[in-house]
Formats: sequence, structure tokens, C-alpha cells
Amino acid sequence: MGNTIYSATGCARCKITKNYMKANGIDYEEFDFKTEGKDAFAKFYRANRKEIFRDKDGVEFPVFTDENVIRQGVSVVIAYLIAKDRLAGFIGRSLLHGEWLDGINVSVGNPEDAEALLSVMAYLKGAGLKLQITSDGINSVILEKIVEKGLADRILMAVKGPADLYNTLIDGEVDPEDVKKSLALAPRIADYQFFTTIAPVVRTPGESPEITYLTPEEIGRTAQFIEAATGSKKHPYSLKPHDIKGDTDPRFTSVKPLPDSAFFKYRTAARRYMVMAEIEK
Repeated sequence: MGNTIYSATGCARCKITKNYMKANGIDYEEFDFKTEGKDAFAKFYRANRKEIFRDKDGVEFPVFTDENVIRQGVSVVIAYLIAKDRLAGFIGRSLLHGEWLDGINVSVGNPEDAEALLSVMAYLKGAGLKLQITSDGINSVILEKIVEKGLADRILMAVKGPADLYNTLIDGEVDPEDVKKSLALAPRIADYQFFTTIAPVVRTPGESPEITYLTPEEIGRTAQFIEAATGSKKHPYSLKPHDIKGDTDPRFTSVKPLPDSAFFKYRTAARRYMVMAEIEK
């Protein structure tokens, strides 16, 4: 089965990917879509249009195929080369450009694949990229290893709500101590941000569930949770509006957005414990 990389002249992330493959003895054929590989890529793109991401800036390179799957973007391709699709939960498409790379979510993947994740991150960082990671507090053991090895340059940590509501908000079993440990670890990364989305909460399940937004009091307890875990009131902490239009949960179709004026009560409640709390516009 042959490996093929579609690249672009001057693409630093393509070079990083090819260097990895060369260093690890992985043979490949390359087509540069800006030069002699233009026609080859055009043919490949027409045949696989639905599987190739393209935005207003064009196609993201590198694009890799082993004739079985198509993977796109330096982190996604290297993750596939190291662990096939076992890291699909941890590593997704990056939306950042230049030296910054995101799309790495510490909380979503299987902890058994932590070492493979660390290997991908170590290679990317060693290649000169800056890594932005996200977390919702789950998998603190993995976050601790990332911090110890200095693999993350920035962390955006979603604090879903107060400890007693985490299971409801995550829709799964969550150990509050796991989240608490992650909260304490985040400030050890030089560039960090805590945030909470003022999200709808299913208060009573069933065919006609009761759904209301997180309350200002609950946001206050969320901020208190951060303070208790970190021992400090002084952390960057943002309160974000929930994107109702972009939410795919059918239970929330009838929920109306909160008015902008409502957020001041949330900020006031949060600032009792997180004095730097701000409303994200």
C-alpha cells in the first residue's frame, strides 16, 4: 500500500510531516500542487472532495493518503502515522495558522493512548510549533505529564460548572477530584485561561425535560470551585454565551439566547471568587 503526500511549496507543516516520515523510514510519493503535482492533486481532489477540508483560504496541507484513508493537517497526519486512528479523540483539525497549532483536546481521548499523544506533541513542539491545548478537567493524569514535559504553550480550560453539576453537564461519570487536579495544573502552563459557557442544563430528564440556563449562583459556585482547587482568586476567567444556533442537541431547539444584560449578574457572582472574571463578547 503506497503512501502519498500532497503538499504546497513553502508549506512549513508539509516539511515537518515529510521530515517525520523520512526520519522514521516511511516511504512516500509527493505531489506539490503548486508545481508539477498540480494536475495529480486536482484529480485526487475531484475524486475525494467530501473528505478534504477546504475553507476561504483554500485546502489545508499536507494531505496524506495510504490508499485506505485520507488524513489532513500536520498533527492529524503524524498522529495517524504513530497510532493510526487511536488518537482521533485527542487530536483534530487545527484552526490556528503560522507557528501556533490547536485541535488537541486532553479530555476526549482514551487514557491508554496517552504515550502516543505525548509522542505526537513532543515531535510537533520539537519541530518549532507552539501548541494550544484544551481540557474540561477530565484526564488530569495526562495533563500532568504534558505539564511536566513542557509540551503545551497555552491551555484553554473549560470549567463546565460547579462540581455537583459536572456529571449532568458532561453527560457522563466525572470524578470531581480529577477536575480539581486539572484546575490546579492549568496555571503551571505560562499562557492559560479558564472559561465557563453559560449553557442550558437539563434539570429533569424525560420526554418533556425541564431546561434552564446555569444560574448566576451556580456560576458563583463554579468560580469558587476554581479558587478552592488553585488556592487563588486571581486567574483569567471568561464567561461565554452559549451558541444556541450552533448547538446540535435537539432538546435545546426551543431555548432562547440569554440577553446581554443578563451577563452582568453572572459576572458579579463570579467575581466574588474570581476577581478577574470578564464577559466574553
